[in-house]
Amino acid sequence: MKIRFFILGGIALALLIGWGWPLHMLGLRETPNGRWIFAKVVYPGDTFGLGYTHSVKQKPVWDFYVIDERYQIIQNKTIFPGSGFGLPSEAQGEETYALLSDGSECISGMQRRIPSLVLRVERTYNNTFTFKEAPSLNLSQILGDGLMEMRIHRSNPMQYTLHVLTSYGER
Repeated sequence: MKIRFFILGGIALALLIGWGWPLHMLGLRETPNGRWIFAKVVYPGDTFGLGYTHSVKQKPVWDFYVIDERYQIIQNKTIFPGSGFGLPSEAQGEETYALLSDGSECISGMQRRIPSLVLRVERTYNNTFTFKEAPSLNLSQILGDGLMEMRIHRSNPMQYTLHVLTSYGER
């Protein structure tokens, strides 16, 4: 009798934690079909980057982001091959501009809140995603030509496990 009580209590506790424990997950999903590319639990201070080859300059552009204490995506830095078509030309407000040793330019100290980001991914632009120190994902190889949405999802352990099992990116 006591064993059955403990087993049922353990199952009930596992279900309660699995459904009720809140998680914040950075999710990259292919649109419009909704297939998961990447799903990872995030915490304040976690960083990631998105890179691509600029169509005119044919050089890499990198945008860097951090998760803030309210679990919002904040763009905090961009590195680009120089001002031009679709690229920044100067720092704004408290931002800092720097010319890097390789000739590229950098704007840092940015505090741009990004609720969600829809990206056009193309094979020819070498779209790349990095998360902390993990190996990068070549989004152009995964998606080919297509659209992707990136945002923070409020989730729970059971939903997160399902997202990870159905994603075809880094787990």
